[in-house]
Amino acid sequence: MPDPGAAWLTIEVDRSALVGNMRSFRELVTGSARLMAVVKANAYGHGLLIAAEAFLEGGADLLGVHAVSELVKLREGGITAPVLILGPVTLEEAALVRDLGGEITVGSVEALGELAALSAADAIPLPVHLKVETGVNRQGVTEAELPAVLDLLGGMPQLQLQAVSSHFADIEDTTDHGFATRQMQRFEVYRSLLAASGHPDLEHHMSCSASTLLWDRSHRHLARVGIAAYGVWPSRETLVSVRQRGREEIPLQPAMTWKVRISQVRQVPAGETVGYGRTWKAMTDSRIAVLPVGYADGWLRALSGRAHVLVAGKRAPVVGRICMNLCMVDVTHIPEARAGVQAVLLGRQGDEAITPEMLAGFLGTIPYEILTLPGESWTRVSV
Repeated sequence: MPDPGAAWLTIEVDRSALVGNMRSFRELVTGSARLMAVVKANAYGHGLLIAAEAFLEGGADLLGVHAVSELVKLREGGITAPVLILGPVTLEEAALVRDLGGEITVGSVEALGELAALSAADAIPLPVHLKVETGVNRQGVTEAELPAVLDLLGGMPQLQLQAVSSHFADIEDTTDHGFATRQMQRFEVYRSLLAASGHPDLEHHMSCSASTLLWDRSHRHLARVGIAAYGVWPSRETLVSVRQRGREEIPLQPAMTWKVRISQVRQVPAGETVGYGRTWKAMTDSRIAVLPVGYADGWLRALSGRAHVLVAGKRAPVVGRICMNLCMVDVTHIPEARAGVQAVLLGRQGDEAITPEMLAGFLGTIPYEILTLPGESWTRVSV
């Protein structure tokens, strides 16, 4: 029997899958390189604390977040591991990061100027990872700006230059990694310039899930792993590239399942229409299940008439337009469908599965966006 007390919208997170994925990367990452699990964006939708605890158990050495608010939540949740802020920070946030034992990323002269007023009195210096520009043209200090940045840092004892980092621009969308190789070469130029300027022992990192899977040399001092830690390949091209290179194809385990309880099942006579705009007509007497989930919950309107859900292990197509908080699916062929039964919108049920790649294909986007669609209306539970 369905649990009458269960939440209408539930994201189940397979903790053992997260732990197992991180253990696989711990075995893959070479030498003494540290392993970072990126848990920004509410851990790619999986739940910040759920994922952080699992990844640390699986062997992650530190966590990466975008915002200082995420660091605060980690500390409030009892996470004491090192945390690197990957996004920008204000002066006030930097002081809080230092108080909480975090580290920051600085990627512009302007960002350093923001931190000039950070108190240096009786304080442990705030560790800084200097991000350099190698091809993304997003965050990152250019080679021309590097002397000015080093001059500023030299006069800022409140900051401790600990690492230099960069990021790949074109590694997931192609099997031709010539540009990524050129980026790594540019990164080496920065490292040489920093060493010549009196910083020969900086930690250096330039990686993502795809590069970590493809090249041992990208692990450097610190390997950053994002989407693959959650059991999702960065792209089909990455999977193909791993196979082409004869690399071991590590067994990534998807960890996320979206479940929604059916609120009612309606009898709709042949010839009647369903939903706004009357875009779907019942060709025969039909049974239509109503799910209390819609585009305000991340189940986007663009999935109308394209997506399907799983009910009792069978595929049920979405019919009519997805509403703000409701949608309808055809369960005429599923006698088990009734109020209280859970439908799966993402994940596996029985022998069937709906993957992030499938939903991304319907929407013309990438699995990253799919994982982060559900907001606060969902209850996240570790299973």
